[in-house]
Amino acid sequence: MSDRLARDVSDLGRKWVPDVRLGVLDVSVEPERLVGSTTSRDALTALRRLAAEAGRTADVRLLPDVSVRDQPAAVVTAAVAPLLRDPRISADRVSEALHGESLTLLERRDGVWLRVRAADGYHAWTHAGYLAVGSADWAEDWSVRASGRSLGAEVRLEDQRFRLAVGTRVVLRHDGQVEIADGRIGGLSAGLVRLDAELRAEARHVAAPEWAARWFSGAPYLWGGRTEWGVDCSGLVQATYAARGVGLPRDSDQQSLAGREVPIDAAGAGYEAGDVLCFADGQRVSHVALWAGAGRVVHSALARGGVGSDDVFADTPGAKRLREFLVAVRRIFLP
Repeated sequence: MSDRLARDVSDLGRKWVPDVRLGVLDVSVEPERLVGSTTSRDALTALRRLAAEAGRTADVRLLPDVSVRDQPAAVVTAAVAPLLRDPRISADRVSEALHGESLTLLERRDGVWLRVRAADGYHAWTHAGYLAVGSADWAEDWSVRASGRSLGAEVRLEDQRFRLAVGTRVVLRHDGQVEIADGRIGGLSAGLVRLDAELRAEARHVAAPEWAARWFSGAPYLWGGRTEWGVDCSGLVQATYAARGVGLPRDSDQQSLAGREVPIDAAGAGYEAGDVLCFADGQRVSHVALWAGAGRVVHSALARGGVGSDDVFADTPGAKRLREFLVAVRRIFLP
Protein backbone atom coordinates (compact mmCIF):
# COMPACT_ATOMS: atom_id res chain seq x y z
CA MET A 1 0.00 0.00 0.00
CA SER A 2 2.80 2.43 0.94
CA ASP A 3 4.65 1.76 -2.31
CA ARG A 4 1.53 2.45 -4.34
CA LEU A 5 0.82 5.59 -2.32
CA ALA A 6 4.40 6.80 -2.90
CA ARG A 7 3.93 6.27 -6.65
CA ASP A 8 0.67 8.23 -6.53
CA VAL A 9 2.44 11.09 -4.73
CA SER A 10 5.14 11.05 -7.41
CA ASP A 11 2.49 11.17 -10.12
CA LEU A 12 0.91 14.20 -8.45
CA GLY A 13 4.31 15.84 -8.34
CA ARG A 14 4.84 15.37 -12.06
CA LYS A 15 1.40 16.81 -12.74
CA TRP A 16 1.39 19.87 -10.49
CA VAL A 17 5.13 20.58 -10.06
CA PRO A 18 6.66 19.22 -13.28
CA ASP A 19 9.91 21.18 -12.84
CA VAL A 20 11.30 20.99 -9.30
CA ARG A 21 13.57 23.96 -10.04
CA LEU A 22 10.48 26.14 -10.32
CA GLY A 23 8.30 24.70 -7.59
CA VAL A 24 8.26 22.47 -4.52
CA LEU A 25 6.52 19.19 -3.84
CA ASP A 26 8.52 17.58 -1.06
CA VAL A 27 6.24 14.95 0.47
CA SER A 28 7.05 11.64 2.11
CA VAL A 29 4.79 8.72 2.98
CA GLU A 30 4.70 7.69 6.64
CA PRO A 31 2.65 4.88 8.23
CA GLU A 32 -0.24 7.14 9.27
CA ARG A 33 0.23 10.30 7.24
CA LEU A 34 1.64 12.20 4.31
CA VAL A 35 4.09 14.85 5.50
CA GLY A 36 5.95 17.62 3.73
CA SER A 37 5.37 20.82 1.80
CA THR A 38 4.43 22.19 -1.62
CA THR A 39 4.12 25.50 -3.42
CA SER A 40 1.11 24.28 -5.42
CA ARG A 41 -2.36 24.81 -3.94
CA ASP A 42 -3.76 22.33 -6.48
CA ALA A 43 -1.21 19.74 -5.39
CA LEU A 44 -2.13 20.33 -1.75
CA THR A 45 -5.82 19.69 -2.50
CA ALA A 46 -4.96 16.53 -4.43
CA LEU A 47 -2.65 15.28 -1.67
CA ARG A 48 -5.35 15.74 0.97
CA ARG A 49 -7.78 13.78 -1.17
CA LEU A 50 -5.20 11.05 -1.76
CA ALA A 51 -4.42 10.79 1.96
CA ALA A 52 -8.11 10.54 2.86
CA GLU A 53 -8.65 7.75 0.35
CA ALA A 54 -5.71 5.89 1.91
CA GLY A 55 -7.03 6.40 5.44
CA ARG A 56 -4.21 8.73 6.43
CA THR A 57 -3.86 12.34 7.47
CA ALA A 58 -2.17 14.95 5.29
CA ASP A 59 0.32 17.01 7.25
CA VAL A 60 1.41 19.00 4.18
CA ARG A 61 2.23 22.70 4.40
CA LEU A 62 1.55 25.20 1.64
CA LEU A 63 4.60 27.40 1.01
CA PRO A 64 5.26 30.14 1.99
CA ASP A 65 4.41 28.86 5.47
CA VAL A 66 4.06 30.39 8.94
CA SER A 67 7.81 30.25 9.60
CA VAL A 68 8.30 33.26 7.29
CA ARG A 69 4.89 34.94 7.63
CA ASP A 70 6.23 37.99 9.49
CA GLN A 71 9.29 38.41 7.26
CA PRO A 72 8.45 37.06 3.80
CA ALA A 73 11.20 38.81 1.82
CA ALA A 74 14.98 38.97 1.80
CA VAL A 75 17.75 41.02 0.21
CA VAL A 76 21.25 39.61 -0.33
CA THR A 77 23.80 41.49 1.78
CA ALA A 78 26.81 39.28 1.03
CA ALA A 79 28.71 39.75 -2.20
CA VAL A 80 27.15 36.48 -3.42
CA ALA A 81 24.70 34.08 -1.78
CA PRO A 82 25.07 30.48 -2.96
CA LEU A 83 21.73 28.83 -3.70
CA LEU A 84 21.87 25.17 -2.69
CA ARG A 85 19.88 22.06 -3.51
CA ASP A 86 19.45 21.12 0.16
CA PRO A 87 19.67 22.95 3.51
CA ARG A 88 23.26 22.03 4.32
CA ILE A 89 26.54 23.75 3.54
CA SER A 90 27.92 20.77 1.59
CA ALA A 91 24.90 20.55 -0.73
CA ASP A 92 25.23 21.10 -4.48
CA ARG A 93 25.19 24.72 -5.63
CA VAL A 94 22.41 25.16 -8.18
CA SER A 95 22.64 28.91 -8.68
CA GLU A 96 23.62 32.16 -6.97
CA ALA A 97 21.92 35.36 -5.84
CA LEU A 98 23.94 38.55 -6.20
CA HIS A 99 24.33 41.33 -3.68
CA GLY A 100 21.25 43.53 -3.60
CA GLU A 101 18.94 41.03 -5.28
CA SER A 102 15.59 40.35 -3.63
CA LEU A 103 14.36 36.86 -2.78
CA THR A 104 10.96 35.54 -1.75
CA LEU A 105 11.11 33.45 1.43
CA LEU A 106 9.20 30.18 1.47
CA GLU A 107 10.19 28.55 4.74
CA ARG A 108 12.76 28.68 7.53
CA ARG A 109 14.35 25.49 8.84
CA ASP A 110 16.51 25.03 11.94
CA GLY A 111 16.52 28.79 12.43
CA VAL A 112 19.25 29.48 9.86
CA TRP A 113 18.29 27.79 6.58
CA LEU A 114 15.88 29.54 4.23
CA ARG A 115 14.08 28.07 1.26
CA VAL A 116 13.82 30.90 -1.28
CA ARG A 117 12.47 31.74 -4.70
CA ALA A 118 14.75 33.90 -6.86
CA ALA A 119 13.57 36.48 -9.37
CA ASP A 120 14.12 34.00 -12.23
CA GLY A 121 11.77 31.53 -10.52
CA TYR A 122 14.46 29.23 -9.18
CA HIS A 123 13.72 27.50 -5.85
CA ALA A 124 16.64 26.66 -3.60
CA TRP A 125 18.08 26.90 -0.09
CA THR A 126 20.50 29.46 1.30
CA HIS A 127 21.87 30.38 4.71
CA ALA A 128 20.37 33.31 6.61
CA GLY A 129 23.86 34.73 7.13
CA TYR A 130 23.94 35.87 3.50
CA LEU A 131 20.71 37.88 3.77
CA ALA A 132 18.71 40.55 5.51
CA VAL A 133 15.03 39.71 5.92
CA GLY A 134 11.97 41.90 6.30
CA SER A 135 8.55 42.82 4.98
CA ALA A 136 7.53 42.80 1.34
CA ASP A 137 7.24 46.61 1.45
CA TRP A 138 10.77 46.89 2.82
CA ALA A 139 12.17 44.73 0.01
CA GLU A 140 10.18 46.64 -2.60
CA ASP A 141 11.54 49.95 -1.28
CA TRP A 142 15.07 48.63 -1.63
CA SER A 143 14.43 47.37 -5.17
CA VAL A 144 13.09 50.77 -6.23
CA ARG A 145 16.01 52.66 -4.70
CA ALA A 146 18.68 50.17 -5.83
CA SER A 147 18.68 51.26 -9.46
CA GLY A 148 22.47 51.20 -9.75
CA ARG A 149 24.33 48.28 -11.31
CA SER A 150 27.93 47.32 -10.70
CA LEU A 151 30.43 46.95 -13.51
CA GLY A 152 33.34 45.52 -11.56
CA ALA A 153 32.83 48.07 -8.78
CA GLU A 154 34.64 48.10 -5.46
CA VAL A 155 33.25 50.23 -2.63
CA ARG A 156 35.48 51.73 0.04
CA LEU A 157 33.86 51.32 3.47
CA GLU A 158 36.04 52.95 6.16
CA ASP A 159 39.05 50.60 6.30
CA GLN A 160 37.40 47.88 4.18
CA ARG A 161 36.81 47.31 0.49
CA PHE A 162 33.67 45.54 -0.67
CA ARG A 163 33.78 43.96 -4.13
CA LEU A 164 30.61 43.92 -6.21
CA ALA A 165 30.09 41.45 -9.03
CA VAL A 166 28.91 42.61 -12.44
CA GLY A 167 25.17 43.22 -12.28
CA THR A 168 25.03 43.72 -8.52
CA ARG A 169 22.24 46.04 -7.33
CA VAL A 170 23.15 49.11 -5.23
CA VAL A 171 21.88 52.62 -4.55
CA LEU A 172 23.78 55.30 -6.46
CA ARG A 173 23.40 58.44 -4.38
CA HIS A 174 23.26 62.02 -5.66
CA ASP A 175 26.62 62.76 -4.02
CA GLY A 176 28.25 59.99 -6.06
CA GLN A 177 28.58 57.60 -3.15
CA VAL A 178 27.14 54.09 -3.10
CA GLU A 179 24.79 52.53 -0.55
CA ILE A 180 25.02 48.75 -0.33
CA ALA A 181 22.26 46.43 0.82
CA ASP A 182 23.19 46.42 4.53
CA GLY A 183 22.86 50.22 4.65
CA ARG A 184 26.55 51.06 4.65
CA ILE A 185 27.68 53.92 2.42
CA GLY A 186 31.04 54.41 0.74
CA GLY A 187 32.84 55.76 -2.28
CA LEU A 188 34.02 53.87 -5.33
CA SER A 189 37.65 52.81 -5.21
CA ALA A 190 37.52 50.87 -8.48
CA GLY A 191 35.17 49.96 -11.30
CA LEU A 192 31.88 51.59 -12.26
CA VAL A 193 28.27 51.84 -11.15
CA ARG A 194 25.68 52.64 -13.80
CA LEU A 195 21.98 53.35 -13.51
CA ASP A 196 19.70 50.70 -15.01
CA ALA A 197 18.85 52.73 -18.10
CA GLU A 198 22.50 53.67 -18.70
CA LEU A 199 23.64 50.06 -18.36
CA ARG A 200 21.00 48.86 -20.81
CA ALA A 201 21.97 51.55 -23.31
CA GLU A 202 25.68 50.72 -23.01
CA ALA A 203 25.09 46.97 -23.24
CA ARG A 204 22.87 47.34 -26.31
CA HIS A 205 25.45 49.54 -27.99
CA VAL A 206 27.64 46.46 -28.54
CA ALA A 207 26.79 42.93 -29.64
CA ALA A 208 25.83 40.57 -26.80
CA PRO A 209 28.90 38.30 -27.18
CA GLU A 210 31.19 41.35 -27.20
CA TRP A 211 29.67 42.55 -23.92
CA ALA A 212 29.99 39.06 -22.43
CA ALA A 213 33.66 38.85 -23.40
CA ARG A 214 34.38 42.34 -22.10
CA TRP A 215 33.11 41.66 -18.58
CA PHE A 216 33.46 37.88 -18.17
CA SER A 217 36.43 36.84 -20.31
CA GLY A 218 38.74 34.58 -18.33
CA ALA A 219 36.18 33.86 -15.60
CA PRO A 220 36.57 30.27 -14.38
CA TYR A 221 33.82 27.75 -15.01
CA LEU A 222 31.66 27.26 -11.92
CA TRP A 223 28.54 25.10 -11.88
CA GLY A 224 25.72 27.36 -10.69
CA GLY A 225 27.88 30.48 -10.96
CA ARG A 226 26.60 33.84 -12.19
CA THR A 227 29.58 36.17 -11.73
CA GLU A 228 32.96 37.03 -13.23
CA TRP A 229 34.43 35.17 -10.23
CA GLY A 230 32.92 31.94 -11.59
CA VAL A 231 30.13 31.33 -14.08
CA ASP A 232 28.49 28.47 -15.95
CA CYS A 233 27.28 28.58 -19.54
CA SER A 234 23.68 29.54 -18.85
CA GLY A 235 24.71 31.99 -16.14
CA LEU A 236 26.81 33.84 -18.71
CA VAL A 237 23.93 34.01 -21.19
CA GLN A 238 21.48 35.08 -18.48
CA ALA A 239 23.81 37.83 -17.18
CA THR A 240 24.53 39.11 -20.68
CA TYR A 241 20.87 39.50 -21.56
CA ALA A 242 20.01 40.86 -18.10
CA ALA A 243 22.37 43.76 -18.81
CA ARG A 244 20.36 44.40 -21.97
CA GLY A 245 17.10 44.47 -20.01
CA VAL A 246 15.97 40.94 -20.91
CA GLY A 247 15.13 38.39 -18.24
CA LEU A 248 15.99 34.82 -19.26
CA PRO A 249 15.44 31.55 -17.38
CA ARG A 250 18.35 30.22 -15.36
CA ASP A 251 19.29 26.91 -17.03
CA SER A 252 20.36 25.99 -20.54
CA ASP A 253 17.40 23.69 -21.26
CA GLN A 254 15.02 26.47 -20.20
CA GLN A 255 16.88 29.02 -22.34
CA SER A 256 16.55 26.71 -25.35
CA LEU A 257 12.83 27.54 -25.35
CA ALA A 258 13.24 31.32 -25.07
CA GLY A 259 12.86 33.75 -27.96
CA ARG A 260 12.31 32.55 -31.52
CA GLU A 261 13.72 29.55 -33.32
CA VAL A 262 16.37 30.15 -35.99
CA PRO A 263 16.92 27.33 -38.51
CA ILE A 264 20.16 25.43 -37.93
CA ASP A 265 22.63 25.90 -40.78
CA ALA A 266 25.90 24.03 -41.16
CA ALA A 267 27.68 27.25 -42.18
CA GLY A 268 25.90 29.53 -39.74
CA ALA A 269 23.92 31.26 -42.48
CA GLY A 270 21.10 33.35 -41.04
CA TYR A 271 22.63 33.53 -37.56
CA GLU A 272 22.99 36.94 -35.89
CA ALA A 273 25.40 38.05 -33.17
CA GLY A 274 23.82 37.23 -29.83
CA ASP A 275 21.82 34.24 -31.03
CA VAL A 276 21.89 31.48 -28.41
CA LEU A 277 23.28 28.17 -29.69
CA CYS A 278 21.97 25.19 -27.73
CA PHE A 279 23.78 21.87 -27.48
CA ALA A 280 22.50 18.53 -26.19
CA ASP A 281 24.65 15.61 -25.06
CA GLY A 282 21.78 13.16 -25.12
CA GLN A 283 18.13 14.20 -25.00
CA ARG A 284 18.43 17.31 -22.84
CA VAL A 285 20.09 20.63 -23.71
CA SER A 286 23.12 20.92 -21.44
CA HIS A 287 25.18 23.76 -22.92
CA VAL A 288 24.55 27.18 -24.47
CA ALA A 289 26.79 29.68 -26.22
CA LEU A 290 26.48 33.13 -27.78
CA TRP A 291 27.03 33.34 -31.54
CA ALA A 292 29.62 36.04 -32.30
CA GLY A 293 29.82 35.66 -36.09
CA ALA A 294 32.27 34.07 -38.54
CA GLY A 295 31.97 30.72 -36.78
CA ARG A 296 32.96 32.01 -33.35
CA VAL A 297 31.03 31.65 -30.09
CA VAL A 298 31.55 33.13 -26.64
CA HIS A 299 30.73 30.69 -23.86
CA SER A 300 31.71 29.30 -20.49
CA ALA A 301 32.87 25.72 -20.83
CA LEU A 302 34.57 23.40 -18.37
CA ALA A 303 36.68 21.93 -21.19
CA ARG A 304 38.33 25.31 -21.77
CA GLY A 305 38.42 26.26 -18.08
CA GLY A 306 35.90 29.07 -18.26
CA VAL A 307 34.81 31.95 -20.47
CA GLY A 308 36.37 32.54 -23.85
CA SER A 309 35.82 32.52 -27.60
CA ASP A 310 36.05 29.42 -29.78
CA ASP A 311 35.67 28.64 -33.48
CA VAL A 312 32.96 26.03 -33.92
CA PHE A 313 34.15 25.38 -37.48
CA ALA A 314 37.70 24.53 -36.44
CA ASP A 315 39.14 21.09 -37.07
CA THR A 316 39.48 20.19 -33.40
CA PRO A 317 37.75 17.56 -31.25
CA GLY A 318 36.02 20.26 -29.19
CA ALA A 319 34.67 22.09 -32.25
CA LYS A 320 33.53 18.84 -33.86
CA ARG A 321 31.71 17.95 -30.65
CA LEU A 322 29.90 21.30 -30.65
CA ARG A 323 28.82 20.89 -34.28
CA GLU A 324 27.60 17.36 -33.62
CA PHE A 325 25.55 18.31 -30.56
CA LEU A 326 23.97 21.54 -31.82
CA VAL A 327 20.19 21.04 -31.57
CA ALA A 328 18.72 24.56 -31.58
CA VAL A 329 19.44 28.21 -32.23
CA ARG A 330 17.31 30.84 -30.50
CA ARG A 331 17.00 34.56 -31.20
CA ILE A 332 16.29 36.71 -28.14
CA PHE A 333 14.44 39.96 -28.78
CA LEU A 334 14.86 43.16 -26.79
CA PRO A 335 11.77 44.68 -25.15
